[in-house]
Amino acid sequence: MKDIAIKSLFLLSVLVMVDYLIMIIVGCVSNYLGCSLNYFECAFCTIGQSVFGFSLLLLGVTMVKDIKSLHTRSKSE
Repeated sequence: MKDIAIKSLFLLSVLVMVDYLIMIIVGCVSNYLGCSLNYFECAFCTIGQSVFGFSLLLLGVTMVKDIKSLHTRSKSE
């Protein structure tokens, strides 16, 4: 169980860093292309929510798989 906690903390920190880098790149490119203020109030937030949602989904799937493998491993012993 300790391995799952360490792995999830490491994976969570990596995912958050990657999410922020993606949002920084999207923001810089959007600003460079001259997007209006309305873009940053609506579309940028939607992009951010989808990126963070996908990351949470990925983290959840990874944790469920680890917990299932731990559960089946403990049953077989």
